[in-house]
Amino acid sequence: MIILGLIGFIFFGAIGYFAYTFGQCICVFSRLDKLINKKIIGVLSVFLYLYYVYINQDELINAFMKSINDLNS
Repeated sequence: MIILGLIGFIFFGAIGYFAYTFGQCICVFSRLDKLINKKIIGVLSVFLYLYYVYINQDELINAFMKSINDLNS
């Protein structure tokens, strides 16, 4: 159980880092970096990611628990 929690935490962090770099990539691609620092856009995209995780936490927990319950069966 601890290993699954650790894997989930690493996955959560990896997706957060992806959101940060993807936000910066979109900022440079759309040339917004001329107006706004791309690190600010990266941080805003991480906050957006955290907001979506917070909104959908019930569905995320159900999906995570379903995989754990399938291991027990």
